[in-house]
Amino acid sequence: MPYQKRLRMSNNYLIGVKKKRQLFIRSFENNLDSIYDEIIKAKDDNQLYSIRVHKYLTDSGLFGKVKIARFFDEIGLNEKTKFKDLNTNDIKKITEYVSNT
Repeated sequence: MPYQKRLRMSNNYLIGVKKKRQLFIRSFENNLDSIYDEIIKAKDDNQLYSIRVHKYLTDSGLFGKVKIARFFDEIGLNEKTKFKDLNTNDIKKITEYVSNT
C-alpha cells in the first residue's frame, strides 16, 4: 500500500509539472513586455529549464518556426537549445529580437 501511495503522489507531481510547463509555454504571447524576466525565470526554474526555447517562441504562432530557426542560426543557437543552455548575451539577443519583431 505505501508503494501505491508514493506512486500516486509521484504521478500527481508529474502531472503538476507538465501543467506548469504547458502554462508557461502558452503564456508567451501575454508576457511579451516582460520576456527577459520570463526567460530568466525559466532558466532558474528546474521544472522549466529543459523546455526548448524554439518551442516557447513558436508555439503561439506569433513567430514562424523557420524565421526563429534562421534567427537562432545567426546567433549560434539551434532548435534544440534549452533555457538552461542560454547565457546572458543570448537572452539579450532573443529579447531584442522579440521586442523588435
